[in-house]
Amino acid sequence: MGPASSSTTFPTSSSPRKAPEQLLAVAEAGHELAREGPLPRVLERSLNVLERRLGAERSVLFVRDPARGILEVEAAYGIAAAGFMPRSRGGVGGRVTESGRPIVVPMLRHEPMALSELRQIADWSDAPWSLVSVPVVEGGTTLGALSAYFRELDPLGFGGRLQALEVVASLMAEVLSSRKGPVVKEPKPRVQVSSVPARVSAFEYSNMVGVSAAMRQVYEQIGQVARTNATALLRGESGTGKELVAQAIHQNSERALGPFVKFNCAALPDPLFESELFGHERGAFTGALARKKGRFELARGGSLFLDEVGELSPSAQAKLLRVLQFREFERLGGTETLRTDARIVAATNKDLQSAVAEGTFREDLFYRMNVFTITLPALRERPVDIPALAEYFLAKYAVEHNRDVRSIAGTALEMLSDYAWPGNVRELENVIERAIVVCDGGVIQERHLPEAVRRANVAPVLRRTLASAVAEFERSLIEDALREARGNISRAARTLGATERILRYKAQKYGIDPGRFRD
Repeated sequence: MGPASSSTTFPTSSSPRKAPEQLLAVAEAGHELAREGPLPRVLERSLNVLERRLGAERSVLFVRDPARGILEVEAAYGIAAAGFMPRSRGGVGGRVTESGRPIVVPMLRHEPMALSELRQIADWSDAPWSLVSVPVVEGGTTLGALSAYFRELDPLGFGGRLQALEVVASLMAEVLSSRKGPVVKEPKPRVQVSSVPARVSAFEYSNMVGVSAAMRQVYEQIGQVARTNATALLRGESGTGKELVAQAIHQNSERALGPFVKFNCAALPDPLFESELFGHERGAFTGALARKKGRFELARGGSLFLDEVGELSPSAQAKLLRVLQFREFERLGGTETLRTDARIVAATNKDLQSAVAEGTFREDLFYRMNVFTITLPALRERPVDIPALAEYFLAKYAVEHNRDVRSIAGTALEMLSDYAWPGNVRELENVIERAIVVCDGGVIQERHLPEAVRRANVAPVLRRTLASAVAEFERSLIEDALREARGNISRAARTLGATERILRYKAQKYGIDPGRFRD
């Protein structure tokens, strides 16, 4: 999977709203926001447009109160403003305001972060609501969040609507700033993600972060298979997030209210495999003191995630094949035939086709599982996603470890982007967590990264010319100074021992926009 380009669009659903609807939504919302009248009424009319043009039956505009640091409801449509909890942080609105990145929640009822900002959960029990929330940004400052709720299970076609919501949110930000004055936002943990294409927002989807074309293809495939009961096979290297994809398939399906049961096929020896997967009766073997339900039985009405299926022994493969073929099984030591109603999602980091050719994996089992295949890209194949992932893990572990680490230096971020990541996203997560633990300031520097990451970047540096190396170092110093000064050129110039005029000249020379550091 290669990096995304700025011209790549989001995937569309099976019944997408046409582009003119999105354009009309932006135009009509802009028209409403330009009309005279009380601010709450103007904002409510613009939210009405989101329902009429984008299908957002409920929506809310959260704005942070700078005096109290609390996110409050500025306007709401389709549900009373009192239906939302004012809070200092947390919730989807708080997360979007803190990170400056949109969030997609596939199913509201399965996301505690989304439920935590609602007063009455019962008000949302009439449909499988999903949510798209975007930041409200003006002049580099995030004022709050615009959240739109859709009475749909599949938010994967929300790409165009997400982009329309972002434009509407920016128009709302202009109105808020002009009518209420500039709003000062609290500092937040954040990486400067300058390498993410400006026209395509990085966003979270079922705890997956990625803006690359490869990841958007994965999101689209999740939506396609989730609408069916087909068996799904997830292929990809270790650490690419196969379990997250399996959970997303489950949460987007009609089985979302049922259980999501996990089973690691490599974790147990053959004698225990049958008991764990199919269950056993009392007395089936020594130590079987009571009847036990197996994973297939526990997953009835839901989804069963079979991880590392490539590690199954020949006898285990035969037993699994029978269940996939006939959808029935018996508990170990029992005679009653039970039927399974679980959707199977299997995962492997092995090349099963090669294993079939070598005779170590059954061909008939492979074809039973290979109904719908999703191949997850290695992290080195989607470097455009590394800054957004680093930001996500930075925010997560800065809070978890109670560390005031707010950003990553430009040179360190380049090292992360250039590294090959044999351990994929899992390795990146561990590297960021370690860096936060050892960081001795508010910014993660090169020295805080593991030796393996630093060493992997030595050879390319040695091949640079002296002029390019000096220019890169100078650019990094300027960016770090602007980051620490939050975009204030005078303060950054004093930090570097330079004049404001020289710093402006250098920033223009290297294409550095001080405005992007103001938040």
